[in-house]
Amino acid sequence: MKIYNKKNFRYGLGMTILGVLMLLTSIWKGFDVKGTVLLAFCLFLGIGLLLRSLSRDMSREDKIAELDERNKLVEWRAKSRALGIAEMVCYVFVLVGLIGLLCAPSPAKEVFGGMLVAFGLMFTIMLLTEFFTLLYYDKKL
Repeated sequence: MKIYNKKNFRYGLGMTILGVLMLLTSIWKGFDVKGTVLLAFCLFLGIGLLLRSLSRDMSREDKIAELDERNKLVEWRAKSRALGIAEMVCYVFVLVGLIGLLCAPSPAKEVFGGMLVAFGLMFTIMLLTEFFTLLYYDKKL
């Protein structure tokens, strides 16, 4: 048996192991709806990726799809949009933390202060990351 797509094989093996561990934990602690759905998702996805990585034809299709320019463009645009949405959400939570810090009574100020620091740090990291990647690709292209 030969592995034709090692990346998919690693992902599939990891998902399958995670699913089996979740199954053993569910047997030991008891089943719940959320855990069972996640368990089934991990097992089906993991086994599917394992089977695709062991098949020559399916692995070839996966590699061709991975190298397709349109798929890369869609992935880049989706990631860019996700970063923009995450920046907006962090900005809104920074504003909520700031308003809560100014208007809330004394015991709640700690919660809003922590929220302000956490989301402010995330927002700053996102902005700096975007800025440095723009500089990098501006020089490269």
